[in-house]
Amino acid sequence: MPFEIISESLSNAVTALHPLNSGAKKIVQILKDDYQIWVCPNGGEYADKIFRVGHIGNITPEDNEILINALHDMQRRCLL
Repeated sequence: MPFEIISESLSNAVTALHPLNSGAKKIVQILKDDYQIWVCPNGGEYADKIFRVGHIGNITPEDNEILINALHDMQRRCLL
């Protein structure tokens, strides 16, 4: 996948991802609008550079699979 994990000290709650070929705001919006998947946007100067994926709470392996499948579909659609 065309993402870079930006932290050397990973969080137990979220993973921050830097898209290599697309804007983070666009990815967040497409996931929400086209796939009904909500990820965590960033604000300020990083709004279009980084988004975060939460992995605490009532998250199942199936939820992660749905997200991965959506990202693969976006890649096939040349959106990533």
